[in-house]
Amino acid sequence: MNYISENLIVALHIIFGLVLIVLVLIQDTKSGTVGGAFGGGSTGGSNSVLGAGGATTLAQKMTRVLAILFALTSILLAAKVASKKSSVVDSVVVAPLSADAAATTSTTAPTTTTLPPK
Repeated sequence: MNYISENLIVALHIIFGLVLIVLVLIQDTKSGTVGGAFGGGSTGGSNSVLGAGGATTLAQKMTRVLAILFALTSILLAAKVASKKSSVVDSVVVAPLSADAAATTSTTAPTTTTLPPK
């Protein structure tokens, strides 16, 4: 059951991320210039930091909800990884040495090669 829920969270995380990317890319900018992004230009008010506050579109609402869901799945995945007590290295299976291989590795001294002088 734990394996299924972890895979489900990963799948949802990927889906949320991809849909979030698409939603951000299809939205129109509030102003065509860089100054418009910080309240400048013809659409921004003098007391507005991020431009004039207009009606929130459906794409903006969906982006906000998906960003929250993406953040929640990120936190869940981080918590699952942190709760695991084992490492990936612990699951590596090492084949035992045969008697011949063990005998040759234990009696063989390390060899060094000396390069001839130039």
